[in-house]
Amino acid sequence: MNESSLRELGMDLIEERQFERALAVFAEAVRRVPADHRSRMLAARSLAELGERERAVTAYHACAEGLLRRDYLLSAMAACKQGLDLSPNERRLKETLIRVHARAVRNAPGRAAVPPPLPPEVLYDGKVDTDLMGLQGEELSNRAIEVLAATDPGGSADPNSRPPLPLFAELDRDAFLDLVGRMAWRRVKPEDVVSREGEPTDHLYVLVAGKAEVTRQMEGEARTLGFLGGGSIFGEIALLTGATPTATVTAVSDTEVFEIRREHLNAVAKNHPAVPQVLADFAQQRMARNLMATSPMFQTLPESERGAMLQRFAFRALQPREKALVEGEHSPGLFLVLAGELVVQKEDPAGGVVTLGVLREGDVAGEISLLTGLRASATVEATRKTAAAFLERSAFHELVKTFPHIRTYLEQLSDRRLKQIGEALRPAEIIDADELVLEPEAA
Repeated sequence: MNESSLRELGMDLIEERQFERALAVFAEAVRRVPADHRSRMLAARSLAELGERERAVTAYHACAEGLLRRDYLLSAMAACKQGLDLSPNERRLKETLIRVHARAVRNAPGRAAVPPPLPPEVLYDGKVDTDLMGLQGEELSNRAIEVLAATDPGGSADPNSRPPLPLFAELDRDAFLDLVGRMAWRRVKPEDVVSREGEPTDHLYVLVAGKAEVTRQMEGEARTLGFLGGGSIFGEIALLTGATPTATVTAVSDTEVFEIRREHLNAVAKNHPAVPQVLADFAQQRMARNLMATSPMFQTLPESERGAMLQRFAFRALQPREKALVEGEHSPGLFLVLAGELVVQKEDPAGGVVTLGVLREGDVAGEISLLTGLRASATVEATRKTAAAFLERSAFHELVKTFPHIRTYLEQLSDRRLKQIGEALRPAEIIDADELVLEPEAA
């Protein structure tokens, strides 16, 4: 029976809650292939289920050390986290986490990469000749821990081929340890939804291992936007802005995730006041990259010029019902929606208010007033907490001089929107009421 078959058998045994047999199978898989840290981690879980908490912690520690040695930083964190759930003050695990963090920081852009420190000496060499699947009881437990606690003898791999350590490397060491101690780790089965489009959430997720599909409802059906692998992070924009997720994330294989809730971040922030700003900066960078990749305005520029243009903008957070533009007043500047939602409304001369459209990620507001020099032709208001990139009026004209393609795009957009306004305000008796509510501007 090969490594993969052993692991599948062990997983079936765990599902059936036959933890002693599962321990024998997973420990045998590690005896045969010491680098099989997935089996080592599952064997540690089996030990914990059998009440062998101290040995489980030892196995988790050896697993974390082996994963760190091979530069699987997120998985090393996952092993430490599961061990800390059993023994929150375990010094060995915290020391390994410190080395994980140091490794991540050294791998950050602009810093020299160095090999991780060698793991400490252990009491076991893992040299067990007996097939563990034939053992049971105390004899199994004694032989299994010899295998599971032994150091993986393999060398380190290219860290650039491994999933990165998103966000965590931006925290200082003590904040990192505090957050790891509070956040949750969980396994997600294939076809289980991790985060659902349109459902409020206060969770940020980091995909440790596995694969997940990202879908969005379009024209009444779920359409695939892409797939996420180890190192992916999602939910941070919804967490910060209060906006509901704009897509559904579903596991397509056995998947592991870290789950960070707002309460975890608030608790960490009490001890480490810099954490909220670190998270905000991280999210802003992510939103900026998304904007440059998806906004129609940025598509008019070569990729090499997009970053320079976006640097001219400042981050702006709009609260629910806060007005970005007020009809009849000059636009303060150009708004690019990063996350959230703005509604565009205009007073109807016949009375009441006409909704002209809704602006979402990548959409622009304020360009008509800036281009024409006239007062805003409509009011633009946040329906919920919304993040935007903002360029002041005084800097706008310099922008369109430097990037003439942007002026052309905005002029064409302005013409279309002015036409929409005229159509929306025709006398109600000659059009259907449904026509008063226009669809958002197409990309």
